[in-house]
Amino acid sequence: MVRQFCVAVFFLVVSISSQCQVLEFTSAVKLPATINSDAEEGMPLLSPDGKRLLFARALYDGNKGGVYAGQDVWISDYGTNGWKKASNDLTVNNKNNNSVVGIGKDGKTFYFVNASPFQKMEGIYAFSGLNPSRSDRPWLITIPGIENYDFIGFYVSPDVDVIFLSMKAPDSHGNEDLYYSVKEADGLWTKPRSLGATINTFGFEMSPFLSADKKRLYFSSNGHGGLGDADIFYSERIYDSWETWSVPVNLGSGVNSNKFDAYFSIYGDTLGFFASNREGRYADLYQVNVREAKTILKKGEHYLTQDEWNSLVGKNVSASFAFPHQSTLLTPGQKELLFYIANKLMLNREIKFHLVVKEEEASDLSGERMKAMQEHLKQLGIDPVRISSGQVSEIEKSSRGVVELRLFQ
Repeated sequence: MVRQFCVAVFFLVVSISSQCQVLEFTSAVKLPATINSDAEEGMPLLSPDGKRLLFARALYDGNKGGVYAGQDVWISDYGTNGWKKASNDLTVNNKNNNSVVGIGKDGKTFYFVNASPFQKMEGIYAFSGLNPSRSDRPWLITIPGIENYDFIGFYVSPDVDVIFLSMKAPDSHGNEDLYYSVKEADGLWTKPRSLGATINTFGFEMSPFLSADKKRLYFSSNGHGGLGDADIFYSERIYDSWETWSVPVNLGSGVNSNKFDAYFSIYGDTLGFFASNREGRYADLYQVNVREAKTILKKGEHYLTQDEWNSLVGKNVSASFAFPHQSTLLTPGQKELLFYIANKLMLNREIKFHLVVKEEEASDLSGERMKAMQEHLKQLGIDPVRISSGQVSEIEKSSRGVVELRLFQ
């Protein structure tokens, strides 16, 4: 994945809202060649009417500045035969780094970046319509305190009352951190403030996207553990504060891969887009369908992140229990693993156990396997009230059985 300079537009999967809404995702589908190319695609943003996809393309000889001068805004319209061939025939494109970073609630006002690595950024730009005329030139939205000596990105909420930034600043924890700026009563924007150590790490945090209800922030990070180079996470906003967030939760393998995954955007809790280089050197755009899933979690509860699991249980400790064909008995190795986990968490009564069937041969075998694990945990001294077995995800049919142990608090 090639990371663009000054162009990280950041908009938007298992996710839990303040009401513990859980979202599930279908397997990611790569968007067609009318959108994806052999260059670098990223930063997808869907228009309010759902008929137009805006995205950025870099390292492409068809850009206004050629392969190496910058990136362009590209647009694809949805027609009867699907996504049409994308175009970059827009006056906002030039030899700099150009990207759309938000769309107003009216669907007519667009916010974009026009950045050069040789000039200090003063802010972002806004304009009416996708191809402004000479009489309707873009206007500057000044944001004080922007640091653009490294990678930087923006996301503008549709209400235009908060702007999120990804950048490296003197108070950053590591590489890029996430910051926010709010509009004050006089119409001026505040100097960016850090989202804090719960979200920001010694790695990089980037591609922020705020949900429509402004309660959930999606972003990409390589500092919270995960499946690969960088994963997409979400965090819940607490006490209506822009600086207090819940512990980030990985969106899981429905979206993330062992490569670079970022720029996730979600619309109506039914459709999502993101970028990933899972199939090659450069990133392409992918689509996932989203639906509400079941959950056993109560308000305020969350599954442990990989970092929390590593801290409490240990690194490289498996959470997956694979049963041999037709067997419902725990193997000596599985009993030893359960003993190890139970012993680690025996006195930490806030941590609860959730057994979930991931693969099964038959439902009766799955039931017996779950029962065997529950009974063994109880024999090891785990209070039964700490053990749940409600099925919250689809089960894959298999020639073996696999039960996953999830921890939550």
